[in-house]
Amino acid sequence: MAVNSALLDTIIAQLSASRGVLLVGHVSADGDSLGSCLGLGHLLRGQGVNAHVVSVEKVPARYGFLPGVGAVITETKDFPTHWDVVVVMDCTDVRRTGFNESFLRREDHEEARGGVVLINIDHHQSNQGTLGTAWVDPRFAAVGQQVLTLAERAGWVVMPEAATCLYTALATDSGFFRHGNTSPTVLRDAAKLLDAGADLRLIVEYCLERKTLSELCLLREALSTLTQECDGRVTVMEIPFAVFSRCGVDDTEMEGMIDYARAVPGTQIAVLLRAVQAGITKVSLRSRGNCDVSVVAVSFGGGGHPNAAGCTLHLPISDVRAAVLAAVKQVLSCG
Repeated sequence: MAVNSALLDTIIAQLSASRGVLLVGHVSADGDSLGSCLGLGHLLRGQGVNAHVVSVEKVPARYGFLPGVGAVITETKDFPTHWDVVVVMDCTDVRRTGFNESFLRREDHEEARGGVVLINIDHHQSNQGTLGTAWVDPRFAAVGQQVLTLAERAGWVVMPEAATCLYTALATDSGFFRHGNTSPTVLRDAAKLLDAGADLRLIVEYCLERKTLSELCLLREALSTLTQECDGRVTVMEIPFAVFSRCGVDDTEMEGMIDYARAVPGTQIAVLLRAVQAGITKVSLRSRGNCDVSVVAVSFGGGGHPNAAGCTLHLPISDVRAAVLAAVKQVLSCG
């Protein structure tokens, strides 16, 4: 697909000239957010650029196989002493990273104040493209696909470690090539990554096949709450806060749970509500066809894609259910 070559050249120049790059994705990391950060990190280090992936949270266990994951920095005390470029990936804004923007910009360091370059690489439709040097393109199925495009433009060699990370990004954000964002270009790019040495067996095993007993416990609890609204057009699941401790899991092991609600025949919109703390509820939304759930997420301060979006509300799960269902019913005109 046609891209803004001048913009990509600007990003490549900013990265290549850097003496230290921080790569950061969103909280509740998924395969695209983490895989893109790790993949770009491998590519930059291959060019002699000092690059570090940072996160406010521990890495979800399901992505423990990704090359370089052990070097992800999760404590600010372990941050490098210098960075002059921050790449915010798979996020519409810095708030989604969990970090304070002034910290990332090093505004408390007089010698660095005003000198840190922010780059935003994202594919969310709700991104307004106002964060630093912003490359926002919803035509891409995953940020990992954007990173591959950037590497091709720069002439960087995609080594097997980077290929495994970027293939994970592309595969997970396309539902392993089952979602509507799977295009001929997506499949061609996936083939390029396999040619570059992506470890397909490992990716499939960890992302699709492995399920711990704790995860299965969580699934059992979630399925027991399944209900339907709007004459079966909306399917809802809830996970109360107590369930996480009862099953011995945390919020990082929720990925893919909502697909069970979406799989129910007749469902146009699937909703997963999970109380991650007392009075804090995360909402995941999935839809089929032309039902745009991103408008629901945005109305509550979140964002996402037309068929996959989410938000976090500082309210009990019962209050969130009522508010979100009212908004969803407006989308479906079934109120």
